[in-house]
Amino acid sequence: MAPFDDPGARLLDGRAWQDYCRRLGEAGRWALEFPQPAHAELRAEGFRYLLGLVTSGIAQAGALADPDRPRFVRNPDSLAKWGAENADNQYLWARIRPDASYRIRGQRESALDFLIEVKEGYMQLGQARNFATLAAHELSLAADGSFEILLAAERPKGHDGNFLPLHPDARYLGIRQYFYDWAHESPARFTIERIGGAGEPPPALTPARMAELLEAAGVWTLDTARFWGEWVTQLREAWQPDHIAPAKHFTGGADDIVYGNDWWKLEGDDVLLIEGAVPDARYWAFQLCDAWFRSFEYASRQTSLNGAQMFVDPDGRFRCVIAQRDPGVPNWLDACGQPEGMIQYRYVWARSRPQPSLRRLAWGELRSSLPPAHPRVSPDQRRGQVALREAHLRRREPAS
Repeated sequence: MAPFDDPGARLLDGRAWQDYCRRLGEAGRWALEFPQPAHAELRAEGFRYLLGLVTSGIAQAGALADPDRPRFVRNPDSLAKWGAENADNQYLWARIRPDASYRIRGQRESALDFLIEVKEGYMQLGQARNFATLAAHELSLAADGSFEILLAAERPKGHDGNFLPLHPDARYLGIRQYFYDWAHESPARFTIERIGGAGEPPPALTPARMAELLEAAGVWTLDTARFWGEWVTQLREAWQPDHIAPAKHFTGGADDIVYGNDWWKLEGDDVLLIEGAVPDARYWAFQLCDAWFRSFEYASRQTSLNGAQMFVDPDGRFRCVIAQRDPGVPNWLDACGQPEGMIQYRYVWARSRPQPSLRRLAWGELRSSLPPAHPRVSPDQRRGQVALREAHLRRREPAS
């Protein structure tokens, strides 16, 4: 946009819409030109990725655009994936402004934990700061599991309940819920309201405001694709066979989370064996992501395992197997027919950060490389595991 260009005029003469469509076109060209293996299905997944980003971008211009009438929106979720999102998380976002006050009401339910974060915005848009965090295990709850949280620039005098301060640059509230026992846990429920805003009608939508919203939606889609594409490129270029990176903290992540990010490649019938010590952590997990920096399908395939799902051998070590077909072991991570991708692990609320090892094996070498008592999993048992995952996702992502 040129300096002093009137946003309202840009909408009314069609340029704002043309700019939005131009950004979508650039994103499509990026998906076609981004360096990938010669694998048609992997390229097709790139366009599924873009559709998810468009969906999320529209949310930025719709449900996430009004800090005076905030609502919680899932972003990402199982259909709109980005940023190597965690298979064990539900992500919720709401738009806020720092000069207002808000009240969150909720019901704790049975998720392992959740983090509520006052945020500048999105890491990929250069808005990486987290200003304040409150975890579920830190909340004061009523006897029925309900809670209230006040958000304001300063804690009011005499207020001794749950509170989150709003930094002058705060623009979003983010919630990430952690699920461990997928068979039984259900998500906490949240509502948010601006204090003093009940019954107040919204202002009329002006052409200038609509032009701003189109700009936000287009920037979200294109810049998100480009940003995470750079991460993928760096991981692929740094790939070393038989190696997996140590866990560390990344800018934009919560203070209590460390991540281990690395790359994997499979050829023929080879498998990759990941082995390590169990961390001293309330939550830990491993998952596979694709070459677009999205988690693999995690409901109808076993592409992720957390500490509650992971089988640990009697020697106190866990062993995961990345393979294209089911090797009949408990901790199979399904490569989903993809030739390469990202391996990611997380330790949250951790007191130790053991670095796992990785080695490539021929299919016929796998069983002899495992402890003699390592269990075998039948096809029927695997179907039961996957059915449990599908049922959990239905609880986690109810119709919105």
